[in-house]
Amino acid sequence: MDIAITGRHTKVADDLRERIIEKMEKVEALAPRATRVDVHVVHERNPKRADDKERVEITVRGKGVVRAEASAADRHAAFDAASARLLEQLRRLHDRRAHRHQGTPALRSVAADPLPAPAAESAPHAASSVEPWEGAPDDATREVPIDGTPIVIRSKTHAATPITVSEAIDQMELVGHDFYLFLDAESGLPSAVYRRRGWTYGVIHLSEPEGAHAQAAETA
Repeated sequence: MDIAITGRHTKVADDLRERIIEKMEKVEALAPRATRVDVHVVHERNPKRADDKERVEITVRGKGVVRAEASAADRHAAFDAASARLLEQLRRLHDRRAHRHQGTPALRSVAADPLPAPAAESAPHAASSVEPWEGAPDDATREVPIDGTPIVIRSKTHAATPITVSEAIDQMELVGHDFYLFLDAESGLPSAVYRRRGWTYGVIHLSEPEGAHAQAAETA
């Protein structure tokens, strides 16, 4: 497995490089099909971001892509947080695949069940990238104002290929999120899987009420 270490706005010292290589050796045990690991060490020059001026992004490439990142005032702490999150994602995925041969984890289907609130994180903290991804349409990422308020939210549009619930759970574990939006291949409905306690998951399907199109046509 190849390990590529690059610095952005900074030089990566030899001691950190050795630490990265040593830690990434554990990736092969959990992801034997991984062919490459990219580690980006980023130094933020903005003085207002002193508390999280060092960011480490780790991407494992193989049959799929697993990614984790974290920020902190110290780059060693940022790397420790990012690598811990990455290894936890790989362990969950590895265990899920192992349990798949022993039985399917419980899955609860609901019409409207609130997603679990994300846990508050303390520095160093993990963060998801909000930058446009490779191959994204020009308008895929945009700022959307909320009427009558100074709040602006970040909106993204993804092209989605229908997948099964099981595949959606795998993708959720790969990216390390608590939920994952997808198009259900069986029902064709917009859906979301989410992590519950233990090895159980939930899935939410969205459907229009019967006659919704007819009512919309009458009022148009």
